[in-house]
Amino acid sequence: KRQNGYHRGSLNEVVMFRYKRIFGGELDAGTFENQKTEVKLNCLTLNTFTGMGMPDAYKVS
Repeated sequence: KRQNGYHRGSLNEVVMFRYKRIFGGELDAGTFENQKTEVKLNCLTLNTFTGMGMPDAYKVS
């Protein structure tokens, strides 16, 4: 499966599912330039959400 790129495709599907689930399946902006801006801001927000859910790794001695 990894040789055929199945894993990467599966990750892409998960990302698109999360994007559509959080922000909806349609864009609200009218013009193409505004749609590009909307998608960039939504991706930035989604990455922020993902970062907030990641654990903080630090060395315990």
